[in-house]
Amino acid sequence: MQHKMKDEESKSHHTKEGAWRSLKENLKALYKPRNILILGSYGAGKSSFINTVITALTGEYRLYADIGCGSRHNTTRLHRIPREDYWNPNSEDDQSLNLPTFIDIMGLDPQLSDADNGDSLNSKLMNLIINGHLQENCDLLDLGKQLKERVEIQKEPGNSDLSVDIIVLVISADNSSSQISLAEDIYAEANTKTKQIPVFAVITKVDKCELSKARIKDIEDVICSILCISSNHVLLCNNYQFNHIPDIQEDIAILEFLNKLCDPGLKTIDLINVIIPPAASVQEHSTNNTILGRIVLIGILGLMLSFTMSVLYNIINRI
Repeated sequence: MQHKMKDEESKSHHTKEGAWRSLKENLKALYKPRNILILGSYGAGKSSFINTVITALTGEYRLYADIGCGSRHNTTRLHRIPREDYWNPNSEDDQSLNLPTFIDIMGLDPQLSDADNGDSLNSKLMNLIINGHLQENCDLLDLGKQLKERVEIQKEPGNSDLSVDIIVLVISADNSSSQISLAEDIYAEANTKTKQIPVFAVITKVDKCELSKARIKDIEDVICSILCISSNHVLLCNNYQFNHIPDIQEDIAILEFLNKLCDPGLKTIDLINVIIPPAASVQEHSTNNTILGRIVLIGILGLMLSFTMSVLYNIINRI
Protein backbone atom coordinates (compact mmCIF):
# COMPACT_ATOMS: atom_id res chain seq x y z
CA MET A 1 0.00 0.00 0.00
CA GLN A 2 2.85 2.35 0.87
CA HIS A 3 4.59 1.67 -2.47
CA LYS A 4 1.34 2.38 -4.32
CA MET A 5 0.97 5.74 -2.57
CA LYS A 6 4.54 6.70 -3.52
CA ASP A 7 3.94 5.71 -7.15
CA GLU A 8 0.76 7.80 -7.29
CA GLU A 9 2.54 10.76 -5.70
CA SER A 10 5.40 10.49 -8.21
CA LYS A 11 2.94 10.22 -11.09
CA SER A 12 0.96 13.28 -9.93
CA HIS A 13 4.16 15.34 -9.72
CA HIS A 14 4.75 14.74 -13.43
CA THR A 15 1.34 16.07 -14.42
CA LYS A 16 0.82 19.75 -15.12
CA GLU A 17 -1.40 20.03 -12.05
CA GLY A 18 1.28 18.40 -9.91
CA ALA A 19 4.02 20.67 -11.29
CA TRP A 20 1.81 23.74 -10.75
CA ARG A 21 0.96 22.67 -7.19
CA SER A 22 4.65 22.26 -6.33
CA LEU A 23 5.48 25.64 -7.89
CA LYS A 24 2.74 27.36 -5.89
CA GLU A 25 4.19 26.02 -2.64
CA ASN A 26 7.56 27.59 -3.45
CA LEU A 27 6.01 30.87 -4.57
CA LYS A 28 4.05 31.16 -1.33
CA ALA A 29 7.23 30.54 0.66
CA LEU A 30 9.02 33.49 -0.97
CA TYR A 31 8.70 36.83 0.80
CA LYS A 32 8.83 38.76 -2.50
CA PRO A 33 9.01 38.05 -6.26
CA ARG A 34 12.46 37.21 -7.57
CA ASN A 35 14.26 39.19 -10.28
CA ILE A 36 15.41 36.73 -12.95
CA LEU A 37 17.92 38.08 -15.47
CA ILE A 38 17.83 36.38 -18.88
CA LEU A 39 21.21 36.54 -20.63
CA GLY A 40 22.48 35.26 -23.95
CA SER A 41 23.85 36.26 -27.31
CA TYR A 42 21.79 37.81 -30.09
CA GLY A 43 19.34 35.31 -31.59
CA ALA A 44 19.70 32.74 -28.80
CA GLY A 45 15.97 32.92 -28.01
CA LYS A 46 15.99 34.90 -24.75
CA SER A 47 12.79 36.87 -25.35
CA SER A 48 11.09 33.83 -26.88
CA PHE A 49 11.97 31.84 -23.76
CA ILE A 50 10.32 34.46 -21.53
CA ASN A 51 7.18 34.34 -23.68
CA THR A 52 7.26 30.53 -23.54
CA VAL A 53 7.48 30.44 -19.74
CA ILE A 54 4.57 32.87 -19.39
CA THR A 55 2.56 30.84 -21.90
CA ALA A 56 3.12 27.69 -19.81
CA LEU A 57 1.84 29.64 -16.78
CA THR A 58 -1.17 31.34 -18.34
CA GLY A 59 -2.07 29.08 -21.26
CA GLU A 60 -2.12 32.11 -23.57
CA TYR A 61 0.69 33.10 -25.96
CA ARG A 62 1.41 36.83 -26.13
CA LEU A 63 4.45 38.98 -26.87
CA TYR A 64 5.33 39.98 -23.34
CA ALA A 65 8.97 40.25 -24.45
CA ASP A 66 9.89 41.67 -27.85
CA ILE A 67 11.14 39.05 -30.30
CA GLY A 68 13.99 39.89 -32.64
CA CYS A 69 13.76 39.42 -36.38
CA GLY A 70 16.42 39.72 -39.04
CA SER A 71 19.96 40.91 -38.30
CA ARG A 72 19.17 43.73 -35.88
CA HIS A 73 18.47 43.91 -32.15
CA ASN A 74 14.82 44.18 -31.26
CA THR A 75 15.33 44.43 -27.49
CA THR A 76 17.65 47.41 -27.00
CA ARG A 77 16.50 48.50 -23.54
CA LEU A 78 16.40 47.13 -20.04
CA HIS A 79 12.92 45.62 -19.99
CA ARG A 80 11.48 44.33 -16.72
CA ILE A 81 8.37 42.18 -16.97
CA PRO A 82 6.77 41.97 -13.49
CA ARG A 83 3.99 39.54 -12.58
CA GLU A 84 1.44 42.37 -12.84
CA ASP A 85 2.09 42.46 -16.60
CA TYR A 86 1.26 38.81 -17.23
CA TRP A 87 -0.58 37.37 -14.23
CA ASN A 88 -4.30 38.02 -13.76
CA PRO A 89 -5.95 34.85 -12.43
CA ASN A 90 -9.54 34.55 -11.30
CA SER A 91 -8.59 33.05 -7.95
CA GLU A 92 -7.78 35.63 -5.27
CA ASP A 93 -5.40 33.15 -3.66
CA ASP A 94 -3.41 32.86 -6.90
CA GLN A 95 -3.27 36.64 -7.44
CA SER A 96 -0.85 37.06 -4.53
CA LEU A 97 1.62 34.41 -5.71
CA ASN A 98 5.19 35.75 -5.85
CA LEU A 99 5.75 34.97 -9.50
CA PRO A 100 9.05 36.38 -10.76
CA THR A 101 9.98 39.54 -12.59
CA PHE A 102 11.78 38.64 -15.82
CA ILE A 103 14.56 41.02 -16.91
CA ASP A 104 15.05 41.05 -20.66
CA ILE A 105 18.02 42.80 -22.27
CA MET A 106 19.61 42.99 -25.70
CA GLY A 107 21.68 40.08 -26.94
CA LEU A 108 25.31 40.23 -25.81
CA ASP A 109 28.10 39.92 -28.35
CA PRO A 110 30.38 36.99 -27.35
CA GLN A 111 33.26 38.82 -29.05
CA LEU A 112 33.00 41.46 -26.33
CA SER A 113 33.67 38.84 -23.66
CA ASP A 114 37.19 37.92 -22.61
CA ALA A 115 37.99 35.12 -20.17
CA ASP A 116 41.40 36.67 -19.48
CA ASN A 117 39.96 40.12 -18.86
CA GLY A 118 37.64 40.40 -15.88
CA ASP A 119 36.71 43.91 -16.99
CA SER A 120 35.34 43.20 -20.46
CA LEU A 121 32.51 45.23 -21.96
CA ASN A 122 29.98 42.47 -21.30
CA SER A 123 31.21 42.15 -17.71
CA LYS A 124 30.75 45.87 -17.05
CA LEU A 125 27.23 45.83 -18.48
CA MET A 126 26.21 42.74 -16.53
CA ASN A 127 27.66 44.16 -13.31
CA LEU A 128 25.56 47.33 -13.62
CA ILE A 129 22.38 45.29 -14.15
CA ILE A 130 23.12 42.68 -11.48
CA ASN A 131 23.64 45.30 -8.77
CA GLY A 132 20.50 47.29 -9.63
CA HIS A 133 22.31 50.38 -10.97
CA LEU A 134 20.20 50.71 -14.16
CA GLN A 135 16.64 51.94 -14.35
CA GLU A 136 13.77 50.53 -16.40
CA ASN A 137 14.00 51.33 -20.14
CA CYS A 138 17.70 52.22 -19.92
CA ASP A 139 19.06 52.48 -23.49
CA LEU A 140 21.53 49.59 -23.50
CA LEU A 141 22.90 50.25 -27.00
CA ASP A 142 23.87 53.79 -26.02
CA LEU A 143 25.26 52.55 -22.70
CA GLY A 144 27.33 49.95 -24.54
CA LYS A 145 28.83 52.64 -26.78
CA GLN A 146 29.74 54.74 -23.74
CA LEU A 147 31.34 51.78 -22.01
CA LYS A 148 33.29 50.96 -25.16
CA GLU A 149 34.56 54.55 -25.34
CA ARG A 150 35.44 54.36 -21.60
CA VAL A 151 33.09 57.22 -20.76
CA GLU A 152 32.57 57.63 -17.02
CA ILE A 153 29.09 56.25 -16.31
CA GLN A 154 26.86 58.01 -13.78
CA LYS A 155 25.50 55.00 -11.93
CA GLU A 156 22.22 55.06 -10.09
CA PRO A 157 22.54 54.08 -6.41
CA GLY A 158 22.19 50.32 -5.99
CA ASN A 159 18.54 49.39 -5.49
CA SER A 160 17.81 46.03 -3.83
CA ASP A 161 14.40 45.94 -5.55
CA LEU A 162 16.15 46.07 -8.93
CA SER A 163 19.14 43.83 -8.21
CA VAL A 164 19.26 40.35 -9.70
CA ASP A 165 18.39 37.20 -7.72
CA ILE A 166 18.81 34.52 -10.41
CA ILE A 167 20.69 34.41 -13.74
CA VAL A 168 19.52 32.26 -16.63
CA LEU A 169 21.87 31.83 -19.59
CA VAL A 170 20.01 31.04 -22.82
CA ILE A 171 22.06 29.26 -25.49
CA SER A 172 20.98 28.26 -28.97
CA ALA A 173 21.74 24.62 -29.73
CA ASP A 174 22.59 25.44 -33.35
CA ASN A 175 25.28 28.00 -32.45
CA SER A 176 26.61 27.03 -29.04
CA SER A 177 30.36 27.10 -29.73
CA SER A 178 30.44 30.87 -30.28
CA GLN A 179 28.83 31.51 -26.89
CA ILE A 180 31.44 29.85 -24.65
CA SER A 181 33.32 33.06 -23.83
CA LEU A 182 30.02 34.68 -22.78
CA ALA A 183 29.34 31.77 -20.43
CA GLU A 184 32.77 32.30 -18.84
CA ASP A 185 31.99 36.00 -18.30
CA ILE A 186 28.68 35.08 -16.68
CA TYR A 187 30.38 32.61 -14.34
CA ALA A 188 32.83 35.33 -13.22
CA GLU A 189 30.08 37.89 -12.62
CA ALA A 190 27.92 35.39 -10.75
CA ASN A 191 30.66 34.06 -8.49
CA THR A 192 33.77 36.21 -8.15
CA LYS A 193 32.78 39.88 -8.18
CA THR A 194 30.32 41.53 -5.76
CA LYS A 195 27.83 38.69 -5.32
CA GLN A 196 27.31 34.96 -5.56
CA ILE A 197 24.18 34.44 -7.64
CA PRO A 198 22.52 31.10 -8.54
CA VAL A 199 22.92 30.38 -12.26
CA PHE A 200 20.83 28.20 -14.56
CA ALA A 201 20.99 27.50 -18.29
CA VAL A 202 18.47 26.93 -21.08
CA ILE A 203 19.38 25.32 -24.39
CA THR A 204 16.85 26.45 -27.00
CA LYS A 205 16.06 25.50 -30.60
CA VAL A 206 16.67 21.85 -29.85
CA ASP A 207 13.77 21.03 -32.17
CA LYS A 208 15.19 23.14 -35.02
CA CYS A 209 18.78 21.94 -35.07
CA GLU A 210 20.04 18.75 -36.73
CA LEU A 211 22.27 17.73 -33.85
CA SER A 212 22.07 14.27 -32.34
CA LYS A 213 21.02 13.73 -28.73
CA ALA A 214 24.62 12.81 -27.91
CA ARG A 215 25.89 16.10 -29.36
CA ILE A 216 23.29 18.11 -27.42
CA LYS A 217 24.36 16.25 -24.28
CA ASP A 218 27.96 17.31 -25.03
CA ILE A 219 26.83 20.96 -25.23
CA GLU A 220 25.02 20.57 -21.93
CA ASP A 221 28.12 19.07 -20.29
CA VAL A 222 30.35 21.91 -21.54
CA ILE A 223 27.95 24.58 -20.25
CA CYS A 224 27.66 22.82 -16.87
CA SER A 225 31.45 22.67 -16.62
CA ILE A 226 31.94 26.37 -17.42
CA LEU A 227 29.15 27.59 -15.14
CA CYS A 228 29.96 25.02 -12.42
CA ILE A 229 26.36 23.81 -12.25
CA SER A 230 24.74 20.39 -12.27
CA SER A 231 22.67 19.06 -15.15
CA ASN A 232 19.42 19.58 -13.21
CA HIS A 233 20.06 23.32 -13.56
CA VAL A 234 19.73 23.00 -17.35
CA LEU A 235 16.52 22.98 -19.39
CA LEU A 236 16.26 21.76 -22.99
CA CYS A 237 13.51 23.91 -24.42
CA ASN A 238 11.50 24.25 -27.62
CA ASN A 239 10.27 27.86 -27.55
CA TYR A 240 6.64 28.48 -28.38
CA GLN A 241 5.61 30.64 -31.33
CA PHE A 242 2.36 32.18 -32.58
CA ASN A 243 -0.49 29.68 -32.96
CA HIS A 244 1.46 27.09 -31.01
CA ILE A 245 -0.17 23.75 -30.27
CA PRO A 246 -0.25 23.22 -26.49
CA ASP A 247 2.34 20.66 -25.43
CA ILE A 248 1.60 19.32 -21.95
CA GLN A 249 4.99 17.67 -21.52
CA GLU A 250 6.77 20.86 -22.54
CA ASP A 251 4.62 22.85 -20.10
CA ILE A 252 5.47 20.42 -17.30
CA ALA A 253 9.22 20.68 -17.99
CA ILE A 254 9.02 24.50 -18.00
CA LEU A 255 6.98 24.68 -14.78
CA GLU A 256 9.38 22.28 -13.04
CA PHE A 257 12.31 24.42 -14.20
CA LEU A 258 10.59 27.58 -12.95
CA ASN A 259 9.99 25.79 -9.66
CA LYS A 260 13.77 25.38 -9.30
CA LEU A 261 14.31 29.08 -10.03
CA CYS A 262 11.84 29.94 -7.27
CA ASP A 263 13.21 27.54 -4.68
CA PRO A 264 13.27 29.49 -1.36
CA GLY A 265 16.50 27.69 -0.46
CA LEU A 266 18.41 29.50 -3.22
CA LYS A 267 20.12 32.61 -1.89
CA THR A 268 22.07 35.50 -3.38
CA ILE A 269 25.10 36.23 -1.21
CA ASP A 270 26.87 39.59 -1.00
CA LEU A 271 30.60 38.91 -1.01
CA ILE A 272 32.69 40.63 1.68
CA ASN A 273 36.18 41.72 0.68
CA VAL A 274 38.94 40.77 3.11
CA ILE A 275 41.17 43.78 3.85
CA ILE A 276 44.77 42.79 4.57
CA PRO A 277 46.85 45.51 6.27
CA PRO A 278 49.89 46.78 4.35
CA ALA A 279 53.23 45.08 4.97
CA ALA A 280 54.56 48.10 6.92
CA SER A 281 51.62 47.98 9.29
CA VAL A 282 52.11 44.25 9.81
CA GLN A 283 55.80 44.82 10.62
CA GLU A 284 54.94 47.67 12.99
CA HIS A 285 52.31 45.49 14.68
CA SER A 286 54.90 42.70 15.05
CA THR A 287 57.43 45.15 16.53
CA ASN A 288 54.88 46.40 19.05
CA ASN A 289 54.12 42.83 20.07
CA THR A 290 57.83 42.14 20.55
CA ILE A 291 58.30 45.19 22.82
CA LEU A 292 55.20 44.28 24.82
CA GLY A 293 56.50 40.73 25.22
CA ARG A 294 59.83 41.98 26.55
CA ILE A 295 58.11 44.24 29.07
CA VAL A 296 56.01 41.33 30.35
CA LEU A 297 59.12 39.12 30.56
CA ILE A 298 61.02 41.75 32.56
CA GLY A 299 58.05 42.07 34.91
CA ILE A 300 57.96 38.30 35.48
CA LEU A 301 61.73 38.17 36.14
CA GLY A 302 61.34 41.04 38.64
CA LEU A 303 58.64 39.17 40.53
CA MET A 304 60.75 36.00 40.58
CA LEU A 305 63.78 37.94 41.89
CA SER A 306 61.68 39.59 44.58
CA PHE A 307 60.30 36.24 45.67
CA THR A 308 63.80 34.69 45.79
CA MET A 309 65.18 37.58 47.90
CA SER A 310 62.24 37.22 50.31
CA VAL A 311 62.95 33.49 50.75
CA LEU A 312 66.68 34.09 51.36
CA TYR A 313 65.90 36.82 53.89
CA ASN A 314 63.65 34.44 55.89
CA ILE A 315 66.34 31.71 55.85
CA ILE A 316 69.03 34.11 57.09
CA ASN A 317 66.82 35.37 59.93
CA ARG A 318 66.20 31.81 61.14
CA ILE A 319 69.94 31.13 61.28
